[in-house]
Amino acid sequence: MKKMIAVLLSTLLCLSLMPISVMAKEAAPYVTRGEVVDYLLDVVDDYNPNVKREDILKGYGKGVINENQNVSRIEALIMISRAFSDLPKPQGNDLRVGNAGANFTDVPAWAKQELVSLTDAGVIGGYPDGTLGVKDYITAEQLQTITKRIFALEGTNPRDDFYEFVNKKWLNSSTIPAGEMGNGAFNELMTSNEARIKQIVDELVKQQNPAGSKEQKIADYYLSALNMAERNKQGIKPIKPYLDSIEKASTVAELFDANLEIDKATHMGSLVSFGIMGDAKDSSVNALYYSGLGTGLDKNSYTSGDEKTKQAYTTYLTTLFKLSGADEQSAKQQAEAVYAFESELAKATLDIQGQNNVKNFYNPYSVNEFLELFPNVDMGKYMKEFKLDHTNKVIVMDVGLTKKTAEVLKDSNLNTLKSYMKADLLRNAGALLSDGFRQAGDQFAAQVYGIEGSKSDAQLALAVTQGAMSSYLEQIFVEKYFSKEAKQDVENMVHQFIDTYEKRIQALDWMSEPTKAKAIKKLEKMSIKIGYPDKWDTTLDQVQIKSYANGGSLFDNTIAITKAFADEAYKSLGKPVDKSKWGISAYTVNAFYNPLNNEITFPAGILQAPFYDINAKKETNLGAIGMVIAHEISHAFDNLGSSYDENGNAVDWWTAADYKKFEQKCNEVIAFYDGLEVVPGAYNNGQLTISENIADLGGMAASLQVVSQLPNPDYKAYFEGYATIWRQTMSKEMSSYLTTIDTHSANKVRVNRTVANFPEFYKAYGITPEDAMYVAPENRVGIW
Repeated sequence: MKKMIAVLLSTLLCLSLMPISVMAKEAAPYVTRGEVVDYLLDVVDDYNPNVKREDILKGYGKGVINENQNVSRIEALIMISRAFSDLPKPQGNDLRVGNAGANFTDVPAWAKQELVSLTDAGVIGGYPDGTLGVKDYITAEQLQTITKRIFALEGTNPRDDFYEFVNKKWLNSSTIPAGEMGNGAFNELMTSNEARIKQIVDELVKQQNPAGSKEQKIADYYLSALNMAERNKQGIKPIKPYLDSIEKASTVAELFDANLEIDKATHMGSLVSFGIMGDAKDSSVNALYYSGLGTGLDKNSYTSGDEKTKQAYTTYLTTLFKLSGADEQSAKQQAEAVYAFESELAKATLDIQGQNNVKNFYNPYSVNEFLELFPNVDMGKYMKEFKLDHTNKVIVMDVGLTKKTAEVLKDSNLNTLKSYMKADLLRNAGALLSDGFRQAGDQFAAQVYGIEGSKSDAQLALAVTQGAMSSYLEQIFVEKYFSKEAKQDVENMVHQFIDTYEKRIQALDWMSEPTKAKAIKKLEKMSIKIGYPDKWDTTLDQVQIKSYANGGSLFDNTIAITKAFADEAYKSLGKPVDKSKWGISAYTVNAFYNPLNNEITFPAGILQAPFYDINAKKETNLGAIGMVIAHEISHAFDNLGSSYDENGNAVDWWTAADYKKFEQKCNEVIAFYDGLEVVPGAYNNGQLTISENIADLGGMAASLQVVSQLPNPDYKAYFEGYATIWRQTMSKEMSSYLTTIDTHSANKVRVNRTVANFPEFYKAYGITPEDAMYVAPENRVGIW
């Protein structure tokens, strides 16, 4: 179950310029000296209004200006430096993602002083060899890239960089807590919720709790997680029998049997990956899915030839193998073998942007057809042992990966498969074992993602407790911190947005009446989950939890919980889907649309400031939680959700002509959000982020329509409420990495690029064609 892509069908809430650091030396068309000064005089007026043409372009002496001459890089940078004099020193986020204090080996002595402000500000980079390429020419796109970085650094003008304007004070003072990948409005609210949960747990630990009560289980689980002395004392012991069983196998058949026993005991086997969820073609019934062998990294990390990540990952695996008892040489050899093996798996795996598409992941095989895919192992025995053999089909989620999985399960790969299984077990169980595993993980995160520092024992213990005991903790959390009034208020907002969306669909000029009727029916049947479930999950009731003092351990407690939930899921195969269940905790800071249930979920965790405040200005709430609500509704009609009907079944409800128009509009959205700089050297991927961008555009269109119905609507409060919830800071490494794997656009992109499509934004802030935020009406995009 652990490898099942459980979030596949729960869509999370959830800028084309080349940076100077990667300017191609043959780039064209180039700009002239005169064009540069004309451009700079247009854009600098809000920052240095008294600058004159002669201040920027001083010429070569004796009045030689050469305005029609192509401008070299060094000349352009000097002109930029003169135009934007007295640049602020980078702080907080700017310091993290910029290139402050850079030195270049080819800058002539006469130019160094004039470049000081740009290098100190971190807005220029160079070639990998440490040169700036001072004699190269510069293009208009490259010139705009540098000035956009300056607009962001200044952060004073909503017409040039709205996101920075709203969030600059916060961004400048921002910090990233030790061991965290970043910080932002989501993180701050999660931290606030964690503090509340910590208070709940601390109170339970201090008091006497009846044996078997939810209070006793929470307290003892937390104590088992917190007891590093006992965890370190046990070391690798909790999983040693499973590692030994892997090592003893002399054939792949025996190894497969060892995997079966590990799964029966722990549900942490790595050679089989079944999962249960609603049948995408008949979402009222639970079906069996299979996803193939998994990898420790995302596909792009293997296929992109990223040597830094490869080295960090193999070093990490080497450390894990050493912690399991292997010597240095063996550990290193096994790590390299695992990396090579996983690289082959990655090549066969669906690209990230294709994994959520029902056309790609819904591949039903009869049971016999499925078993025939695996000639070297007894997959039927595995299915029988877990009582998964009473189904008439297995839905293969990744055909290429599954065929590759079957291909590699053979005796000639026995030693590699052993190393792969051990590595997977060590990775997944390590967080439950000794401190060495945490240190190895922290080192890997620092090398690859730029994450600094480590969380405390108490923070980690609370985090694992929140995950494992959420079914109990959320009940206490909601009772203490979420009111029925807030639940009712948000429910009313959701219904208002659904009504608004219906009106918007009825008014579409590109969709025919038959398709509109289907879309409206989908809206009418959409389920709404607000705050917390109507009934609480009881799976934990059957689980016994013990502290170390009472003979338990963190590993044993976690395995007991894992088994209980996995067994419950397996028992549901072929039975009706319980659509009242929640797949997330009530204190989660996020929101979701699930196309299989045609439902939107807004946990209590996110229904707090700055996302929602019952006492806040109406427009501010509409820009924050209102936008989130409308965003999730829009997922029902994005490029993925649009494949499902009102009952959550993957049924084509479009006319062919309408769907063709829809695809054309999707392509426009892809192009609009594609190739925009996130951090130097990393760009937003319009194809990867298409579904979330459609949801942002649809959400803003609908929520703005609601705002327009208010008396004297304050559009600034709306837009600033929206930008505030997306404030975020993280390392340059993490920002770059997310552009390759996250289906959401970078937060700054989803603010600046989305608001630029709506006339209300232009009117509220006086945006004109001379401003960087301006997009000509004919180039703006929208679907819903």
